[in-house]
Amino acid sequence: MNQPPPLPPSAPPPPAASSSKGFFGRLFDLSFTEFVTPSIIKVIFIVGIVLAGLMSLAVFVAFANQGGGAIVAGIVFAPLVFFVYVLFARVLSEVYLILFRIEENTRKD
Repeated sequence: MNQPPPLPPSAPPPPAASSSKGFFGRLFDLSFTEFVTPSIIKVIFIVGIVLAGLMSLAVFVAFANQGGGAIVAGIVFAPLVFFVYVLFARVLSEVYLILFRIEENTRKD
């Protein structure tokens, strides 16, 4: 009697249950039936943000070593470099995830 109403036909399917294998089970799965990358993509993106910050800092230091007006240019270009690197890391992460989602949607059961 207390059953939830059925999903309308246009609703997306419910999320798949998490893998029965753990992280290390997927890591050492020699048949490659399950992937590790979707579970660590957030960590990879965070590493990309950290690297973007380091590159931005390096750009600022390079400009600051010139002295004078170059410091102002460094203040302008360093955030620009940070933004471009973070944008690149985000787009690359999304491309990886899209590829894995395409694989999930085309997988035959």
